[in-house]
Amino acid sequence: MNGFTRFAVAAAAVVAVVVGGIYLVPGRGGIGGSGPVSPSPGVSSSLQPSPSLPAVRMTVAGTDLPGGSPLQLMAELPGGWVNNTFAANDSVAPPSGTAFFVSLVDNTFEDPCSHLQRSPKLGTTADALATALAEIPNTTASQPVQSSIAGQAATYLELTIPSSLPCPFASFYLWQDSKDGDWWALAPNEVIRVWILEVQGQRVVIAARSWPESSEQSKNQLQGVLDSIVFVGASARPSASPASS
Repeated sequence: MNGFTRFAVAAAAVVAVVVGGIYLVPGRGGIGGSGPVSPSPGVSSSLQPSPSLPAVRMTVAGTDLPGGSPLQLMAELPGGWVNNTFAANDSVAPPSGTAFFVSLVDNTFEDPCSHLQRSPKLGTTADALATALAEIPNTTASQPVQSSIAGQAATYLELTIPSSLPCPFASFYLWQDSKDGDWWALAPNEVIRVWILEVQGQRVVIAARSWPESSEQSKNQLQGVLDSIVFVGASARPSASPASS
């Protein structure tokens, strides 16, 4: 089973639902609001999305747990893009489309195929996460650099999935945002651009997916979406370095 959204283990049988070319698990990554949303009063006016495209509200995966306070953001999605609450994509199934998702990272996997988590659990800093991502078996990671995204300072790196893996791509888990909230690889030669940043005291990851088959139009649209992201209620923490693209 694959998809742009995370997989959650349910006590009952799980039935996959196909929406906009994406396999979704009911209750853990369904369609969010897709209509225009007014910016929160807590968002700085200088960071509000432009009125050129509908602004949708999304939630950082892992902050949506019962009793918690969901961390939300706004992003401008072009026509044909689908908002899946924690992720958005251009409705073209991998490996031809593009997508992005936002999540916390609670832990990575020592063995992504058997879903054996890293022990001891990774530390809480951006550097600790960058190191852990670079140590995911069967993947290649670029050297982390300082960048910025969504008006926030960020640590940036690229994680590349090879053309083949020891297990099916949908079974190759990358990280967990919370208990049973897992994110996995989708297709051969996937490139996942990762920004690690701190928002309201929480370590957040913005991850952008693309493949060699992704069209230039799709990649340009994805970059526009990334450039439009604004975290609700967050104040800007810009970096001196330009955003990586």
